[in-house]
Amino acid sequence: MVCLMASDAPVFDPESVTPLYEQVADYVAGRIEAGQMTPGQKLPAERDLAEEWGVGYQTVRRAMRELRDRGLVVSRVGKGTFIAPKG
Repeated sequence: MVCLMASDAPVFDPESVTPLYEQVADYVAGRIEAGQMTPGQKLPAERDLAEEWGVGYQTVRRAMRELRDRGLVVSRVGKGTFIAPKG
């Protein structure tokens, strides 16, 4: 599993006109586009991401919803959130 946490934690700008949830979603989307995350890869828990990235849990939840809307991730109840298959 490619780590999204710890040493490569991104810095988000709360003063930006771009909402934090969108900054988070764009960060994850960029990692997917760059091939640093692959289809089927499980993402860490939303609470873990929020803690590591220094943003609110609800911000990460909203970002994951945005990524689902973009078709980049899929969530399975009781299993987690995964990078969506290409196509």
